[in-house]
Amino acid sequence: MNLEPRYIELNDWISITILFCVAILAVTKWFSKYQITDVLSSYYNNRFVKISRNRENGSSILITASVIVYTINIALFMYVYYQKQQQLPIALNGFLLSLTITSVFFLTQHVIGKLIATLCNFEELLFVVQHHRNIHRAMLAYALLITNCIVIYVCHSSASALLTALIFIGFILFTYHLVLIYTCRSLLFSTHLYFILYLCTLEIIPYLLLYKYFML
Repeated sequence: MNLEPRYIELNDWISITILFCVAILAVTKWFSKYQITDVLSSYYNNRFVKISRNRENGSSILITASVIVYTINIALFMYVYYQKQQQLPIALNGFLLSLTITSVFFLTQHVIGKLIATLCNFEELLFVVQHHRNIHRAMLAYALLITNCIVIYVCHSSASALLTALIFIGFILFTYHLVLIYTCRSLLFSTHLYFILYLCTLEIIPYLLLYKYFML
């Protein structure tokens, strides 16, 4: 019997990226009084949302770290999905470009949102919206991290797994916007027109444009 060596192709940079995300969360835990379970508890109650609004006891550190993990994982998923759809090889340079575009997208969204809120005089409402948005992104970071691990390592980035994950992520983002509107419903009566314009231009359309960009 002749023994033939078997080679397994691995994208080491993907493993390093995921381990980096886990390391960020692990290190953050040492500097924050709150636990990851406190962030995840926001799925069913508003206790952590209210406590973290004042940025006390290291809650902002935990939220910021989770949002960074969210950004990295959403960029990773979008890049892997796009490459598989186009049947192109997965490379580190492409992921870095995807991460840059995603980061600039979120930062631009934040800056323009502040500008519109200042011009239209709904800064208080925007603060509440942005805080809830960051909490939801922090919660989604863990779901995205697990989803990427399953899709990439368990399902080997199969087309069906990627499509299922895309539908799941899209549903979660859509649900987030509905929850956001419901949460801020009491503040919408005074500035509802401007806020609806803000919500449409900076919370819904950018995601559609970003998706359209990757699909071109």
